[in-house]
Amino acid sequence: MVEILKKKQHKWTNVILIVACLVIAVYIAYIKGWISTELIGSVELEDKQELFALNPKEKSVVGVNNKQIFHVSQDGIKAYNFDGDEIWRDTFSFSEFVVMQKQPYIAVGQKQGKSIYVFNEKGKQCEIVSEYPIVYFSINEAGGVVTISNNEDEYVVAAYNEYGDAICVQTTYVKDEGYPVVAELSPDNTRVVISYVSGDEPQVVSRVYILNVTEPEKEQKNSAKFGGEQKNNLIYEIEFINKDTWVTIGDKLCVWYDLEGNDLGSEEDLLLVYVPYLYKRSTHGLGYLPMILSEKPTQNIVRRQDELVYFNHLGERTFELPLEDGVKSVYADSFGTTIQLDRTFYGYNKLGNLYFKYTSNTDADKVIYLPTIRKGIAVNKERVTLLIPKEEKNKNG
Repeated sequence: MVEILKKKQHKWTNVILIVACLVIAVYIAYIKGWISTELIGSVELEDKQELFALNPKEKSVVGVNNKQIFHVSQDGIKAYNFDGDEIWRDTFSFSEFVVMQKQPYIAVGQKQGKSIYVFNEKGKQCEIVSEYPIVYFSINEAGGVVTISNNEDEYVVAAYNEYGDAICVQTTYVKDEGYPVVAELSPDNTRVVISYVSGDEPQVVSRVYILNVTEPEKEQKNSAKFGGEQKNNLIYEIEFINKDTWVTIGDKLCVWYDLEGNDLGSEEDLLLVYVPYLYKRSTHGLGYLPMILSEKPTQNIVRRQDELVYFNHLGERTFELPLEDGVKSVYADSFGTTIQLDRTFYGYNKLGNLYFKYTSNTDADKVIYLPTIRKGIAVNKERVTLLIPKEEKNKNG
């Protein structure tokens, strides 16, 4: 009897160990981004109801910020829930505006203006004011903002935290460094990455610097942590794909780096149709960067045959999808990437699996779907429409 009990106890011990190992393995796969609990199965979406109207004669930017829908116009910004009810609003007057987003923050600024407003899901977070006209700005997921402002041959790169306080300022001159083209603040607000381009040499030269954000409100002169030079390559975008990895996007070369400036991988001659941009970075896994490539990116969209490619944190290709047509629009976030082919939108998760499809009958030019709440939006020039999976509409009658 004792022997039988010992055997049963031993058996249960083995079962517990096996289950524990499986749990650990699944957890590691989840952290690495090899599996996703957010996206299960594929659905076909259809229209349910109009949420709110747009003025086709005015410029509008509509997007999703966490579980809210936001609408930016010349007169201000409004946020709605997925029932079409207004949650909050704020007013401003911008004749020409630029909108940048990294969920859960949205930054809006006047083109060539001197102020930027930062919003989150509760409304206005802060206002940033520059001494000189702002020619470029970006925002990160912590609400940090980087601006590039210009005063004749002098350029100022400034970084601000989520409260609008300056945490890093650097002044450069065209004759010394060239023109600052793009700048990004790391997700933890500790580093500023800047790309300068010099056109005074026989060929275009891009120089990349990392500034340590160590002493807020103090000018960071000669504090570059890393300086890299890329000849015959115009770096026009910098993207963080995880908290420790960033990518320089150039017309001839794309390079993956860690926070110390070490080269992790690279790809040459990627013919991009769209500038890669993540509206929300995944909080787990090692990150991904989707790109739309084409052998002839400047060719008419009717004749193009594009390709959707995912790159990992080392610059390695993890997913490649040849397409029969040219991509009309693209939207990428932590769930995956949505591409538009003719009137149909396809959403592919970070593993490359199709998770939704939607065919528009109203000339939609943007579709965003949130699988966690099983709702999405379709945007055209006149309205924003709620999207739901077909079977749910049928259930509701």
